[in-house]
Order: sequence, then structure tokens, then C-alpha cells
Amino acid sequence: MTTTIYLIRHSNSKEIKLKRRHTLLDCNKNTKLTKEGKVIARDFSKNKYLQDFDVLISSDYKRAIETALFFSKKHKIYQINSMFGERIHGVNNFSELPKDFEKKQLSDENYKIGYGESQKEVRSRMYHALQDVLDSHKGKKVAIISHSTAITFLLLKWCKINELGEYVYNNKVFFNGEWKPCTSFKLTFNSKNELTDIDEIKSELKVMSFNLRHIIKEEFFGLWKNRYSRIVDFIQSQDPDIVGVQELTRKGKRYLKRNLKKYDIIGKKRHSIIFTNEYNCLLIKKDIKITWHKTFSLSDKINRLGRKAKSDNFPRICTVAHIQKENIKYFISNTHLDNSSSDNKKRMLGIFDSINKKYKKEEEYIIIMGDFNMSLNNNNLVKYSEKYLDPFKDYLGTTFPSDPDMRAIDHIFLDKKFKYKNAEVHTDSNDFGFMSDHYPISCEINL
Repeated sequence: MTTTIYLIRHSNSKEIKLKRRHTLLDCNKNTKLTKEGKVIARDFSKNKYLQDFDVLISSDYKRAIETALFFSKKHKIYQINSMFGERIHGVNNFSELPKDFEKKQLSDENYKIGYGESQKEVRSRMYHALQDVLDSHKGKKVAIISHSTAITFLLLKWCKINELGEYVYNNKVFFNGEWKPCTSFKLTFNSKNELTDIDEIKSELKVMSFNLRHIIKEEFFGLWKNRYSRIVDFIQSQDPDIVGVQELTRKGKRYLKRNLKKYDIIGKKRHSIIFTNEYNCLLIKKDIKITWHKTFSLSDKINRLGRKAKSDNFPRICTVAHIQKENIKYFISNTHLDNSSSDNKKRMLGIFDSINKKYKKEEEYIIIMGDFNMSLNNNNLVKYSEKYLDPFKDYLGTTFPSDPDMRAIDHIFLDKKFKYKNAEVHTDSNDFGFMSDHYPISCEINL
């Protein structure tokens, strides 16, 4: 019988301010979450791994209690346990602490000041409290909302921190040491209360790129609805967080808005003429914050939609967005390049790349997707793909079944800081009725 403990750091809190007739410890305990901290806690509580706890426990600090409320569906805390509180500093003002106080406490488990706690003392009370939880709730899923230093000192019972500041358990790095609001860990214990595994709970995104196919006669005769009902069912079954679609029509966009209630749909059409009124929209789940978005022209005038070079078959566009989920910021870009000459593709890819460089912010992680009308054996795309992490670089099949000899032309490129899993070309997507002449592609990513 295994027991699973989730150690969760509280969310972003206000600055600790000393008040008259109150000790530093009192002020520390009474510090609340910021508005941003409440949003982060709310969003992080929706993480699929942090659901359906049997027991929810919080330290007695207000910022921990307020964080715990977002993890309780009934908006109540099952237990408040002061033993999971933050390390006590032992001074009346932070200015009284030596500059190297934190380093000394990490290097010397007995080091402390005044009435404060040493690393060893914090670990002892946290560990004994944890043992009580394990004895009382065997086989359960338990969440404990605590504090970064207290959690660190507890983890040092089983782990080491290497010279890079990374946390290592059984020769495996499971945490890079960068504490953020709601940083969380999953600890697995056996029936003897022995730790068997530790993992960090990371923010994950499932992203998808899907060319939906635009056929003019379907617009006139209403045949598009047959396919779009299947498209909706497919997207709902896959449950991606973000979908970049290409060849979406005006009627199709309205249909998706009516039937995919979990998503915001952003992006403008490339031109007003019916034959070219396609959208490269981004479908983004509503629990993800969209801070900005815009549709650009892939021409010499990027702000003039409908513009194209004489040699291009159609005016082409890209839709980009700044989004934020669980305190992590992303730059999302979705496009559909022209299917004309190699020189045109190279020029258009260069414009697309320059837009991404210009509008991506330094603190953001980039995700690029779309129908590039080029496979990875095309010299124009090879160098471009080398700049990013490509989950499908080894895929030798096609994403355009109308031409099975053609290698994949639909792509997802990721910031190299990402890790990915479950990268899939959905070759079975038409098994229950034709949806598109392209196969959708998807993968799950985290940092």
C-alpha cells in the first residue's frame, strides 16, 4: 500500500512588514497572498495531478491557508498544522540577519540565531509531523501546503543539493532549485513509511496543430458541417490546451465558438474575399490567461492583412499570442505558409521568423506550430528546425495523406528548454469519418 504526499509551497505573498506591538514572527504568520498570488494559486489548483485529495493540510501561516483554499473544492481546510510552518528566523527584524544566513543554514544543519530554528530542528518537526500524517492516512492522497525553506529542510533528509543548486534523489535531479509560487512535489511512501520516489509537479501543456481543410463548394452547399462536427468531437476527445488551426473559415469559426465552450478563439482572417477568408486561429483553453494577441501578414507590410507578393498564391498570415499559465509565460505562434515556389517559402519563413523574434519577450517560452508546406528534408526548414526542439524530427511518415510519399509538412517547434512526451501524428483521425486532408499532430510539454 502506497501513500502519496504532495508538498506544495504557498503562492505569491505580500512583502512582510513589521507593525507596532507585533513581533516579526507574528507579522510573518499574518502575511497574506497578493492578488497575483491568488490567481496563481487558483490556476495551479487546476493542475490535473493536484486533484481529488483525500486530506488537505495547511501550515498555520495565512498565506498557506489562503493557498490551501484553492485546492479545496468545499472551500474549507481539513486540518491546520503549525508543525508544517516556515522556519523561525529568531530575530526581531530581517536586518539583524547576517548576509550569509541562508548559506550557513544550508551548510551547517545546527546553525541558528537567537530563538530561531536550525535546519535540523525544522527537519525534525516537519518529519515527525509527516510521520503522523502517514500513520493516520495510509494509502491516501494527501496535500500539505507549506513553505519553501521548511520543505527544503525536510527534503534534505533524503536528498542532496548539488553545486548547481539542483535537488538530487537516488542520483536523479528532480528539481532545478528555482522556487516559484506553488512549486510542488510528489512523494511516494511504501507501507513502512519509507520514501520510494520524489518528482516535481510541473505545469504541462498539450498543444496541437490542425489544418482543417477549406473547400469552396462546402461553403455553398453546407457540407462543411459534417466534417466540423467530427472535428469538434476529436478536439474534445484529445482535450488539448492550445490548438493552432489553419484553413478555418468564417462559418467554421462560428461553429467552433458555439461548440467548444472551453476555448477562447483568437485571430483575424487573412482577407475579405470568400476564397481567401481563412483564419489561422489559436484555440486556447479559458483557464489560460491571454495577455495579448495579434494577426500579422507575412508580407513586406506585416500589419496590412490581405497583402501578398505577386508570386504568392494567397495572402498568408500568422497569429501570435502572449499567454500565462501557473505563473509561466509563453509566446504562441501559428501560421500557414504558401505552397508556391521554394524562394517564396524561404522569404515567407524569414518574415515569420522575424515576427516571432520581434514580439517574443525575454521571459517567455516559445511554441511555434502550423502548416509550413515544407518537410524537414527541405533546406529552407532544416536550419529553422535546428533552432528549436522538434518532437517530430524523426517521423518519416506524412501529415498529408493525399500524397503519402510526401514527408510531414505540419510541424510543432518548441523552446529548447521544454521537455515533451506523447508526440503523436493522429493518423487514425479519419477512422470515424473524414475530417481533413491533413492529420492533426499533438504533444505534451513541460519545462
